[in-house]
Formats: sequence, C-alpha cells, structure tokens
Amino acid sequence: MLLKFVTSCSRAPLLGFKYLQPPFTIHKVACDVPLWATIGGQDVDRLPSASTCYNTLKLPTYKRPGTLRAKLLYAISSNAGFELS
Repeated sequence: MLLKFVTSCSRAPLLGFKYLQPPFTIHKVACDVPLWATIGGQDVDRLPSASTCYNTLKLPTYKRPGTLRAKLLYAISSNAGFELS
C-alpha cells in the first residue's frame, strides 16, 4: 500500500527499484509553523502526503514516533487521491 500511495502504481518496476524514475525519495516537512488549515481556531495536524509524479513521500516531523506511524497508516488507508493503474 505504501508503494501505491507514493508512486500511484501497485507493482514494483519491471526491472527493479533501481530503475524507478525519478527515484523514491522521502522529504521531511516541518510541523513547527502554523498550518494553513484551521478548524475552530485550532491548527490541524498535517498528514503525510506524496507527490506521485516525483515518487516522493512527504513526512511531517512529529514530536512522537507513534504519531508518525498512526498518521501514515491513516493517510495510506484513507483511499484519497487518484490512480493511474
């Protein structure tokens, strides 16, 4: 599911990941600054996201490792976005 979330393809490249273009990358996103979206005046925690055209996983820097795991699982399993395959 992570592969599909980041690349929009459910299968690995035919000749292996070394041929994935552009290469898979992880980009850290700072969560220290106020976020754009607010609900009732409170900041909304940012979810992990992906740029499928660039095979990039964007991970916010959460204060607790458990928060990263929970939010990444939520983002992957929410079925938001689009599919190419």
